[in-house]
Amino acid sequence: MNTKIALLVHGYNGVPKIYEYFQKELKRNGYNVIIPEFPVREDITIGSYFEVFDKYKDQINPETILIGHSIGNAMIVKYLSANNLSAKAYIGLAGFGNPFIVNGRDDLNKVVEPLGLTDIETNGFKKLVEKRYAIYSNNDHIVPFGNLQEFPKMIGAEEFLVPGIGHMGKKSGLEELPIVIELIINNC
Repeated sequence: MNTKIALLVHGYNGVPKIYEYFQKELKRNGYNVIIPEFPVREDITIGSYFEVFDKYKDQINPETILIGHSIGNAMIVKYLSANNLSAKAYIGLAGFGNPFIVNGRDDLNKVVEPLGLTDIETNGFKKLVEKRYAIYSNNDHIVPFGNLQEFPKMIGAEEFLVPGIGHMGKKSGLEELPIVIELIINNC
């Protein structure tokens, strides 16, 4: 395979602004960047995400880099494990593997509840993805800090705590996150 592929998977509210930065920087480094439009908000189910993943299944191979944000992380783990698909590297942003409750957000809670990862899924993912990284912050307003800390351990990822970047979605206003590009260029 000559084509370097980066597949970016968004979360609950759609494509975060930070993906524009990733797309620009990765293209500059020779990557074909794919940002599928997955369902958002109340339309999110595991099945609905898998339907979109299926359209890009042939783009996921042992040379592919996967980046997930929030809910997108659990979906990546579940999909790769269910389909026995290998990837070169995975970088998770604000990932979680156990459900949690956000007070006053029944819409979000209904989506998050079925996303708990099983040992079969996490163990499969560890075997399928060569390099795994998880980035999270100390001021995420959605995912509880304990869940953020637990996720890298669940998937055997090298973890990076980056203070002050929130959930890395639209509300955080984050426009650049050089550590992601550095991990890909230097380690993948």
